Amino acid sequence: MPSVCTFDLDHRDPIYYSGEVINGRINLHTDSNKSVNEVYILFRGEAKVSWNEHKTRTSNGKTQHYTENYRGKQTYLRTRTQVFGSGDLPSGDHQYTFCIPLPLDCPTSCDMKYGKIFYEISLVIDKQWGFNKDFKQPLTVIQTYNLNISPDLLIPLVREDVKYFCCWPCTSGPVLSTLTIPFGGYAPGQKIHYSLEIDNKSGAYDLDGFELQLKQVSLFKAQTPHYKTRDIDKRLYGCCKGERVLRFSKRVISGTLLIPSVPPTTRTDSIIAISYRVLFSIKMGDCHMDSEFDVPIVIGTIPLAQSAEDPTHVAEWIPHTPDTPAGATGGDMPPSYENCKPPTFEEATNLGDRFIDTDVDEQNPTNDFIPRYPMYTNFAQPTAPPESNESPLSSDVPILSLPHGATAPPNAESSNGATESGTSYGWTANT
Repeated sequence: MPSVCTFDLDHRDPIYYSGEVINGRINLHTDSNKSVNEVYILFRGEAKVSWNEHKTRTSNGKTQHYTENYRGKQTYLRTRTQVFGSGDLPSGDHQYTFCIPLPLDCPTSCDMKYGKIFYEISLVIDKQWGFNKDFKQPLTVIQTYNLNISPDLLIPLVREDVKYFCCWPCTSGPVLSTLTIPFGGYAPGQKIHYSLEIDNKSGAYDLDGFELQLKQVSLFKAQTPHYKTRDIDKRLYGCCKGERVLRFSKRVISGTLLIPSVPPTTRTDSIIAISYRVLFSIKMGDCHMDSEFDVPIVIGTIPLAQSAEDPTHVAEWIPHTPDTPAGATGGDMPPSYENCKPPTFEEATNLGDRFIDTDVDEQNPTNDFIPRYPMYTNFAQPTAPPESNESPLSSDVPILSLPHGATAPPNAESSNGATESGTSYGWTANT
C-alpha cells in the first residue's frame, strides 16, 4: 500500500488573507519503515515568470535563428522546519502540526500565461535511497485591499475625448465624447455603472455604435538574462451596442460592466503586477479609424461603502474595524469579520493560457489548482475565514519563524482515535 498524506487546515477552504496565521496538521501514513535523511515541512510563497522570444542574428554572413528564454523569480516567504531527523521512520501514522504567519505584504495568488504567484505547504521525505517524496497542499493567499481607506476613489472618473473625421483644412465638426464612472474603485462581483454622452457635431458622418470593455493588464518582469518586461492585455467583460448617433445629434447612454472573479490591483513591488482599465471605442464607420480612450480603475477586496447597490445594508457587509490598527505600520491588516455576513469565493475566471512551470516536480504537480477570489454578489461580503477558535488546530501550536533554521514543532505520533477537524486535502504516493 502506498504512503498517504493529508493536510488538515483551520479553514474550510485553503484560502487565507495576508497577515493571517495558517494553522494546520499534516497526517502521514506509511506501511513500512523508511530510511530517511530527514522529514521536513516546507512552506513557499513565490512568484515566477518565464517566456521565450524567437530572434535572429547574423554571424559570418549567415542568419541564425535562436530562442532566448527570459525568466525571473521572487520569494516572499520560505520556511523549512525539520520534523524527523536521520534514521528509520517507523511505519504507521504520524502527525506534524504547523503554524505559519503570513506577512502583510504577501501579494495575491494568480496564475497567468507568463507567470504565477503561488503559495504551498509541502511535507518532504528526504530518503536515503531513491527519489524524495514531496506531498503538497496549494493555497490561495489574498492581499487585503480595503477601498474605504482611499478617499480619492470616491471621486467620479470623467474622461472627455474630441475626434475629428478629416484633417485641416477639410475638417468636419468634432465628435465630443464624455465617459463618466461614479467611483474609482470596485470589488469583484460589483457592477460598474457608466454614463456615456456622445455629441456628434459632424455635418457629414453618422456614428455606427460603440464598445465598452473591462480589461486586465498584467505586467511581467524578467531578471535573466537581463531585465525585460512583457505585458498581456486581456478582455474580461464587454458590451457592444449598435446604437447610431446621427450627425448633428446627441445621445446619452447608460449601462453596466460586471466585474468577474479576479485578483485585486497590485500595490506591492512584485515581478507580476496587475492593473485594470475601462476601454471605450466609438465605431466611426466609413473606413475611418475608431476613436478609443481608456480610464484606469482600481479593483479591491472590500468595496466602497458608498458603491453599495442597497445602501440600507452596507453595515452588514463592511468590517466594523479598520484594516490597519492605530500604531500599525506596513500593509493593510486583515479585516475583522466578526459582524459580517458569510460570503462566497469563486475560482478565477477568464484564465486563458496558464503558466507552465518547468521546475515543478512532475510526480506531484499542482497544475490543476485554481486561485479563488472574494465576490460581492449584490454587495455580499466575501467569505470570511473561520475564526481561530473554530478549530483545535490553532491551539498550542508553535509558530514557524520566518528566517531559515526555524526550530521544529514537536512531532506527534497519532493514534487511531485522533480527532480530525478542519478540511483534509490528501496525497497518495508510492514510497
